Formats: sequence, structure tokens, C-alpha cells
Amino acid sequence: MEQSKLMTALERHLEKLSERLGKLRAPLHAYLAGGVAVNYYTGHRMSDDVDMKWSHRFSIPPDLQIFEVPNPDDPSDIRLVTMDGGFSDVMGSFPPEWEENSPEICRVGDIVLHVMNPVDLAVSKVGRFQDRDREDIRELAAHGLIDPEKFEERLAEALDYFVGDTTFVKHNAADATEIVRNARSTPTFR
Repeated sequence: MEQSKLMTALERHLEKLSERLGKLRAPLHAYLAGGVAVNYYTGHRMSDDVDMKWSHRFSIPPDLQIFEVPNPDDPSDIRLVTMDGGFSDVMGSFPPEWEENSPEICRVGDIVLHVMNPVDLAVSKVGRFQDRDREDIRELAAHGLIDPEKFEERLAEALDYFVGDTTFVKHNAADATEIVRNARSTPTFR
């Protein structure tokens, strides 16, 4: 799979961050989610921020909180992408142990970058389920990256972790399951 401009820029940015942090006592694991993870798997979708969960607490230096990415639609233009320092997997439909299921994709100094697996990534988008989330789920499924049965299984596990009224999330789950099944049976042509 050819690496997207966004992923190339992120890797370069993590190199700068790794250099700034210096040698660490233990590896710092970074778990990539959100739109950048969708971009990793499909090449589809730019994102203005990097949703990343870190294995340890640390502070991203102010001058490394934003990085530039060549605009894929206009090579003479750049886009600014923000490192989301407030990303959390508590709000949302993240399935249990999603970090353990996230494959390692590269090492940059003492930073080990993982990307959320496609099924868990799609499940994580069901809680909010805005238009962009629906499109991300559709895109992952259309690329053959989501097994519908595994999706339903991981979605059920994620719903077990919700507290309070889950009515709207269950409606989202039913709609998301339909999107996955339809996208798998109707391939997209680009």
C-alpha cells in the first residue's frame, strides 16, 4: 500500500517529536484513530487533527502541536494538521481492548506507532455517527476491510461498556451495520 501524504507527514512529525523527547526509559506507544487512521487504510479523507491515544503522559511541545501536509488536491497548497492533545477513548463507542488489537505500523525513535484495526475503527465511529463517520465506515467496508459479523460482534462488546440510555447509539448501530453490509455488496469505483 502506497503511503499517503498525510501519513508521510505524520511520520516525519513524529521523528521531530521523538528527537525532542530524546531517549526514553520505555517505548512510548501511540495509537492512531479517527480520520487519519481511515486515511492510512484507504487513502481516503484528509483530517485536520490527529486522534491519538498515548501509552504514557507527556506534553507535546507547543511548536510541535501543528504540522504541515501537502494538500492532495492542490500540490501548491499545504494544510495544517493539529495533534489532538485532548483525544480520549472514553467518550465514544470504542470496543474493549482496542489498543491490543491495533497493529504496529512503524517505529520512530522510542515512539511506536499503532493504527486502530479497521473493524474497531468503524465501531468507534458509531457513537457520534455524523455524516463523516458514516462515510468513513462506508469507505472502510467498500475497501473490504470490515467483516460484517466481526463488526457486529465488536459493536455489541462496545455497547456493553455504555452507561445510561443507549437508545440513540443502538439506532446508530443498526444503521452502521446496514452501511457495512451494503458497502460490502456494492463495491465503489474510483
